[in-house]
Amino acid sequence: MARSEPITFHVPASAANVGPGYGILGIALDLPLHVTIEARTDGKILIERRDAALLSAEDRRHDPVLRGLRVGAERFDVSLAKGVNLVIDGTIPRGTGLGTISAGYAAGLGAAARLSRQKWTPGQILDQLVPLGGDPAHGAASLLGGLCTAVPIGIDKGQIVNHHLLQLPIHGSWQFVVLLPDVAVGTADSKRVLPPTLPHGVANRTAGRVVGLLHALQNGDEDLLRACIRDETHVPYRRTLYTGLEATLHAAVEAGAAGATICGHGPSLLALTTDENRTKVIARAMVEAQKKVGRRSTPLVLQVAHYGALPMLQDAIR
Repeated sequence: MARSEPITFHVPASAANVGPGYGILGIALDLPLHVTIEARTDGKILIERRDAALLSAEDRRHDPVLRGLRVGAERFDVSLAKGVNLVIDGTIPRGTGLGTISAGYAAGLGAAARLSRQKWTPGQILDQLVPLGGDPAHGAASLLGGLCTAVPIGIDKGQIVNHHLLQLPIHGSWQFVVLLPDVAVGTADSKRVLPPTLPHGVANRTAGRVVGLLHALQNGDEDLLRACIRDETHVPYRRTLYTGLEATLHAAVEAGAAGATICGHGPSLLALTTDENRTKVIARAMVEAQKKVGRRSTPLVLQVAHYGALPMLQDAIR
């Protein structure tokens, strides 16, 4: 690690798999993970987690930030021989569908990218994040911020081998109501309910809706978003993951949301509106819907985060 001064940056939470954008569409949300990386001289690589007390009892060797840093250092020729100290602080709740794990990998990879003198692209960074276990859509938003798509452009024996990241404009009026139900849904469980194949017609409709959804997000078009956020690839199969999910999405729309869907792999739910005055009403309706099935939940009202783990694109070596 050649630099002696501390490096501090922020990695956002994210909403991914938004509606028909399964596996490709991510939106960075202003709920940050704060990262400070400092050089050491004793050869030790230490990590201090202040973002979640439970992490103090876990094996730090499996920490996603540390794993991302090690992989990034190897891939982009960054020497860690003298040691490094990582301090992580933040507010991204774990196990909710807000991209906590991908944000951790992005933080470590972002540190390595900032230290590297090699040429790199955001797509190359994402291609290190996904094999670690990160989600491409969450990862894209964590790395770049804003509205992002992770475009799969290489396939080898049925497996995606690389991605191209696109950072697209998003209208500043969008408000995001995220509901965190008091229920645990593992990523593996949320994937297990998905069918191995889909009808051919679904592909055509999904592609069109993704294009429409991106246009709606870029232009603040609630009517178009309402029409295009409908999904046939993953949401219908996940509506039974826990009691009250379907009713809560319906309650959000009835309360004035332009659209509502599952956030990431769940269990959190996402509602969108361009009217700041509607957010409390929407949040209250979603909480009440969960209460009716005997479940507590926590609402968050968030805005787009225009920052990511990587340096600004104009400063990056492309």
